[in-house]
Amino acid sequence: MTPANAPFGFINAFKPPGISSTAFGVWVRRAAGASSLGHWGTLDPGASGVLVLAVGDATRLLPYLPSDDKSYAFELRVGVATDTADAEGRTIRTSPVPDDWASRLETVAASLAGEIEQVPPMYSAVKIGGRPLYKAARAGKTVERAARRVTIAALGVLGTRGDTARMRVDCSAGTYVRTLCEQIGERLGLPAHLVSLVRTRAGPFAIAGSRTPREIARDAASCTIDPLVVLRLPQTELDSSAAARFAHGNDVALPDGIAVRADHALAIHVGVLIGVARIDDGRLVPVRVLAAGLQNR
Repeated sequence: MTPANAPFGFINAFKPPGISSTAFGVWVRRAAGASSLGHWGTLDPGASGVLVLAVGDATRLLPYLPSDDKSYAFELRVGVATDTADAEGRTIRTSPVPDDWASRLETVAASLAGEIEQVPPMYSAVKIGGRPLYKAARAGKTVERAARRVTIAALGVLGTRGDTARMRVDCSAGTYVRTLCEQIGERLGLPAHLVSLVRTRAGPFAIAGSRTPREIARDAASCTIDPLVVLRLPQTELDSSAAARFAHGNDVALPDGIAVRADHALAIHVGVLIGVARIDDGRLVPVRVLAAGLQNR
């Protein structure tokens, strides 16, 4: 049985560079004393910034988080291409950098706004045939990959110096900033790669509200966000009788006077989230019943 004081909610964590998302998640799970932990996306080991984690029963709520678009600040270097498309890789091509490259960067950035196609990099966790691409890459193999459509909502230049530029991008989930750097280079007529990457936003979670490892280690509970704060599904308050039926997996009628224009809703009892329901012909059909919510009523 889930303990009444079990951790439950989301953590907007600031992942430092130099650790994988998996290893960082394991550390957070232990710091929070949680039995389970889930990731809402990942970051490469060398990247830092917003990493949204779900602890306890909140892992079952990850599919209901809204708007999984992302924002990043990153540094681009032109004149050098690497086999990983980032600074960790081996140099595979170099080229002289013309003096006018920076003056052309804004125009190139504007040309990449909108829907574009990207081929996932070989050094990525994308699985083809059940095997992560990076494993094939480490073995010196190249696997054919299909291009994917992503959306670049905004791409801007923050500043340039020498052969590097600081940039920012707002993009859809699944966008590879390493690949975007290569695409910027292609349109400049230069090899290019990603030097550093910071995720500044993931959906509704912004870097300004992210919690550092020190804060999480000191008091993980205070870093945990109630799902009701960020989930944007309609909320339906159930009385004790309906909540008990819902908790046992039975559908219940929508409370009188409530009209919900959505496919799903949050079931709440005395202000605590007890589950997610599908709305079917004026009834709430349990989809996720949360033990944490029931224990903490």
